[in-house]
Order: sequence, then C-alpha cells, then structure tokens
Amino acid sequence: MQLPAKLSRYAAVASLFMKHRAAADDTRGADAVQLANDLETLGPTFIKLGQVLSGRTELLPPAYIDALGRLQDDVAPFSFADVERIVETELRVKLSKAFGMFEAEPIAAASLGQVHCAALRDGRMVAVKVQRPDAAKQVMDDLAAMAEVAAFLDKRTDAGARYCFADLIAEFRRSLLEELDYLHEAANLRTLGEHLAGFKDIIVPQPIDSYTTSRVLTMDYVLGTKVTELSPLARLELDTERLGLELVRAYYKIRESRVRKRIFEMVKAVGAASHAEVLGGRKGR
Repeated sequence: MQLPAKLSRYAAVASLFMKHRAAADDTRGADAVQLANDLETLGPTFIKLGQVLSGRTELLPPAYIDALGRLQDDVAPFSFADVERIVETELRVKLSKAFGMFEAEPIAAASLGQVHCAALRDGRMVAVKVQRPDAAKQVMDDLAAMAEVAAFLDKRTDAGARYCFADLIAEFRRSLLEELDYLHEAANLRTLGEHLAGFKDIIVPQPIDSYTTSRVLTMDYVLGTKVTELSPLARLELDTERLGLELVRAYYKIRESRVRKRIFEMVKAVGAASHAEVLGGRKGR
C-alpha cells in the first residue's frame, strides 16, 4: 500500500535517522558513502544537512566528513527553463530585457540554488544566484518532518538521548531559513564587504539591489579558482606567505567586530555555493 506523501516523507526521515544512527561511532566509515547518497536522494534540505555535517568534525569520523564533502559541489543543476521562469517572475521583467547576456549553463550548483554568469545591459559582468523551484516549500515540509522524528527519537532511543537530535535540527532550521532568504544574504555580503574593504587581496562580491529578491541574488562576478584546484606551478607563483597573513588579519578583524557571529555564519553559508574564491581571481588576486 502506498503511503500519503506526507507520511511517506516522515517514514523516509525516520528511516534515515535509524539507518545511520551509529555513524558517529563508525570509525571505519563503512556506510559513509551510503549516507551521502541517501541524503542526496532525499533532496535539497538533506543535501544541505550533509553540507553542514561535513564541517562537524566533532560529531563524525573522517571517512564521513570526506564522503559528505562531495555534496559541497557535486549537485545536479535544474533546467534553464525553470531558471528563466523564476528570474522573470522575481524581477518582473523578461530575461532579455534585464540582461544583455545570460549563460544557460550554471557555473555552480548547490543544494538550494545555482549560479549563472550574466551581463547587465551596460555590459557589467554579474553572477546570478537562483533558488531551486519550490525549494522553500520543500524545505519547510522537510524541516517539520525532521523536527518531529528527532523529538520522537530523543525520547525513545539511546542515540537520541546521547546526541539530542532535536537541538541539532533546531540549529539547522535557523541557519537554513536565513539561507533561503537571498535579501538576507545580500545584506550579509554588504556587511562583510564593509569590514574587509581594507584588504586588497580579498574580494567580496557586492549585491546589485535592483536585480535582487528573496529568490534571486545578483552580485559582482569575480573570476577565481579554488585554492585546492591550483596547479603546483600556479602555487609557486603566488606569494602564499603574504596571502596567508592577509587571511589571518582578516579573520581577527572579523573576530573583533561586534557583528562577528553574523559574519561568521554568513561566510560558512556562502562558502558552499560561492562562485568565486579568495585566491586566483582577476589581476592575480
């Protein structure tokens, strides 16, 4: 017998929790890849959960951290037809009227959205981050299921009593709801840009307000390369000592800021889906 959609989702969440409840003690990582695959199968909310867990080295063994790290980049994009529809609906203008150029293939795809390279009518290059279709509704439904299942497991299982799943899900919920609002992300970009304006080697893409809504974020396009993808020759050409010191100084400047918690949370959230990196960008930055 087929369960109603809501009950089916609850069953899938409960199954996920129970299937991988011993992950924290699985030092051999026997089910690490399977956990990553299961999260990806369940969709954007769970992919995001995997991304968050990939940074929680105090909770999971190295094999799980490595397997979940794949979810940072390897996410299938959604169709350009959906991109066009969402952008036109949000900006209330035809794509061809708003942009002089808009590449159909995304340059990055993440759990909640993807980024496209585009150009404004005046030729200015921008990156346009578009939220996945129905992402907000799916996230809300999934969070509700997670919260109920977590509360049940906390009361009825040893794993729940040990790790307090409900608290973890509540923390995840707060972070994810902020990330769904691209206006909030735009404000965070402005704040981070203001605090790091004095660091010439660190570029913070700034949002373009007239092209930004809660589901579409348009920002400066910064050409860059991931540090992990730099060739050995390229690394030799970089002044890594100076760049390292610059990053350390920037870190301590944020730490000393009265809004440091907000900035650190934003950096963590943006990092997974960023279209640019600190090193290797234009003009050698």
